[in-house]
Amino acid sequence: MVHLMSKSPLSIVKERFGDDPKKAKEQLVAAVKKVAGKDLWLDRLNEEKGLQHVSNSKLLHLEQVFEAIGKAVGSRDKLIGEIAKLQGRAKDDDYKTRLGEESTPSLWDRYQSVQSNSAG
Repeated sequence: MVHLMSKSPLSIVKERFGDDPKKAKEQLVAAVKKVAGKDLWLDRLNEEKGLQHVSNSKLLHLEQVFEAIGKAVGSRDKLIGEIAKLQGRAKDDDYKTRLGEESTPSLWDRYQSVQSNSAG
């Protein structure tokens, strides 16, 4: 039996953006910002540290989540609306406001959970 090891986040970043760790990190940060745009990004960033101090693993995850949301619904507001609709609370503005306080990845997890529950 052959055990395949998954690649480390650093090796994935180097593979996609080059071997220079600093430049690769900058390009990964730029890629996350590009995918997020204004429609998905929730600006809760520590101004002193910025995205440069976020781990490669988290940045790769954010990029993946933002891409999936963009393909599925298009924006954070639409995602919140879809979650409320799937839960039968489309007209509940207080619920939507509460959902709006959650992080985008949390909303995506909730959307996937609600969608799978309503499907079967």
